[in-house]
Parts: sequence; C-alpha cells; structure tokens
Amino acid sequence: MNMMVPYTIILQDNDTGSVSSKVMDAPQDAKQAKEYVTWHLSGTSHVVALVKGNHPGIHGSPGAV
Repeated sequence: MNMMVPYTIILQDNDTGSVSSKVMDAPQDAKQAKEYVTWHLSGTSHVVALVKGNHPGIHGSPGAV
C-alpha cells in the first residue's frame, strides 16, 4: 500500500522565472513522490524543490512570511 502524504512543492515558471509554491499529496517514498509530482505538474513550470509536509511559509522564498 502506498500512503499519500502532503508535500510543499516549489515551482519555477519556465518563461518568467517567477517562483511559487503549492501543497500537494504525493507518495510517502521520496523518489516516487518526485516522479509523481513532476508528472502531474509538468508543463509551463518545473519543480525546484519538494519538502515533505505542509509548510505555509518557507523562509527565504519569495512571499514567505
């Protein structure tokens, strides 16, 4: 059984370079989570970082409080 857990995902827009974040459930295993998130969020942005857990503000990222 593959348990889904929340991840905070840092994304960077391919065209503008702007950075954003979102929370998404992904497999608990880090390698599987990376593949899952990359597949679901591919398109106009790419994944910069995956942080396990729901982190409303990550210090040092734009817009963090």
